[in-house]
Amino acid sequence: MQPAGCIPQNFGARVSDSSGVKMKQSYEPKALRTSVRLTLAAIAVSSFHISTFASEQLEVVTVTANRMPSLNVLAPTTVVTRDEIERLQINDLPTLLSRQSGIDVTMSGGIGKSSRIFIRGTNSDHILVLVDGVKWHSATLGSTSIQDFPVEQIERIEIVRGPRSGLYGAEAIGGVIQIFTREGQQGIDPYAKVSYGTHNSKKVATGVSGGNGDTSYNLSFNHQSTDGINAKTDKNPDDDGYRNNSVSAKLQHRLNESVAIGFNFIRAEGLNEFDGFNASNDYFGESVQQVLGADIAWNVTNDWLLDFQLAESRDQSESFTNSTSSSVFNTQHRFTSLINTFDINPEHRLNVGLDYETDQVDSSSVFTKTSRDNKAGFISWQGQSGKQNWLLSTRHDNNEAFGSYNTGVADWGYWLQDGLQITASLGTAFKAPTFNDLYFPFTDFGYGFTFEGNPNLKPEKSRNYGLGLNVDSNFGTWSVQLYKSNVRDLISSTGSTMVNIAEAKIKGIEFDFITEISGWAVALNATVLKSEDEATGKILRRRAQRLANIHADKQWGNWSAGASWKLSGHRFEDTSNAIRLDGYGLLDLRAAYQIDSAWSLQASVSNVLNKDYQTVNNFNSLKRTAMLTLSYTP
Repeated sequence: MQPAGCIPQNFGARVSDSSGVKMKQSYEPKALRTSVRLTLAAIAVSSFHISTFASEQLEVVTVTANRMPSLNVLAPTTVVTRDEIERLQINDLPTLLSRQSGIDVTMSGGIGKSSRIFIRGTNSDHILVLVDGVKWHSATLGSTSIQDFPVEQIERIEIVRGPRSGLYGAEAIGGVIQIFTREGQQGIDPYAKVSYGTHNSKKVATGVSGGNGDTSYNLSFNHQSTDGINAKTDKNPDDDGYRNNSVSAKLQHRLNESVAIGFNFIRAEGLNEFDGFNASNDYFGESVQQVLGADIAWNVTNDWLLDFQLAESRDQSESFTNSTSSSVFNTQHRFTSLINTFDINPEHRLNVGLDYETDQVDSSSVFTKTSRDNKAGFISWQGQSGKQNWLLSTRHDNNEAFGSYNTGVADWGYWLQDGLQITASLGTAFKAPTFNDLYFPFTDFGYGFTFEGNPNLKPEKSRNYGLGLNVDSNFGTWSVQLYKSNVRDLISSTGSTMVNIAEAKIKGIEFDFITEISGWAVALNATVLKSEDEATGKILRRRAQRLANIHADKQWGNWSAGASWKLSGHRFEDTSNAIRLDGYGLLDLRAAYQIDSAWSLQASVSNVLNKDYQTVNNFNSLKRTAMLTLSYTP
């Protein structure tokens, strides 16, 4: 998994679906192959090449899709930069992700409440989430508490749609999301931001970044709080608040011309009020999300990079009823990898790696098993010949609980002409059941609700196909992606336990378009999909089958303004499709004024039309909200 900070800021990556951006037909030049590596530490080793290459090459360089740096990424990939986050004025990660192509998000209440991601109609635990290269998830839930990740700590996000198990192993059935935290710059640059808005919502962010030729660093702190809204429609009519304090640090240092080291750390502590089963009780929870990674990169020769990483992530939560602890779930994921990257020649690169990871569960509930490990090896080949580009990868995983699984990725692209590329892909993937799925002890939660894990569950397995057309024209860049996924033994809930569905079939089409009209920068993405249980023909729960986002922004001198319109079709709450949640459309408006070179003022209004909607049955969503922000960024 990718270590911290793989892309330096001065590459100037623009926000786009990189599969729709024209790439030069020639493979990466030597300057790139010696300067852009799998790790930020490796970039420190070869930083003297960066400025030369940046002046010659403007295309987006990504590392997540191929698990190595690539210009012509064939997998559909969206890059979200710090500038994009600032422009959209979005205050939480679930909302930010929901505005991206192919992604649907559900939220059980307002800011900070439980949120789930769906990419291309797959399950929320079919997405591998990395933070600076470190796998971040809950071993009991199998998904990630994205609602607790502070947006102000993000430097950039790479979102890969489609299976990547052939590179990363389990979880990557639907895709991979990698978050890069803020990184250091030359000199010493402090920054700060203060925001206030509806529901007594407050944000304070401050930090400092700096560096010289051999060392760069960043240290930042973030506070977010809100009185919130009433999360659940049929419970206490009181507001359910949320508070989050976080700190992050990143350090990179070049020891000599061949060796560099990197370190990254982020910790977010949250306090969340929620509605439980009994309306007369007060419920709240405390949580900790923590990611820690260390990396060393050694350029053994000019064409051989050896990278070693040690990492750990933690997901900790404790629930309280009337101030008395009622449950504790702490999970720990530890990971180590050894990766060799060989530049065979200017057209071919080989990646050979070994991964070892363990999951540990410590809970007030008594699980019959509390740990398991996974050993894996993979090899991938990224190459080009004439107008053709490809990526081939195969991986072998040996899971302590489920034995061995082989997966693979095959991507192919062909330039029909300058600015016109077709792509095709095939990928296999698997997902091991979570500790909750398998071993959760029988529990009577009251009010007729009981749950127990199912130790007879089988791992989910998928086969995925894709076709794409990428165009870069004078009018704009656009892409169309067709995909089909068959997921065997899909794990689903009956309400009281988990079962394997014989097969789920998902097929869809995605469209991305970026252009400029009369000085307005316009971006559009749209998704139409069908995700169903093959045996029953029913739509998989909580997944909208129609999604679209439109963003438009313009700048006049020191002023800028923009609007976003999000559209979502209806979804079903249950597997029998008896409970339908209606679709909705959300209009957001924003404006900003650059006071001087360092100070700026921003204002935003979300859900301007005050729409009333739900993405989870009986859970409220935010209506019209406003936020005012003062920023200092020299």
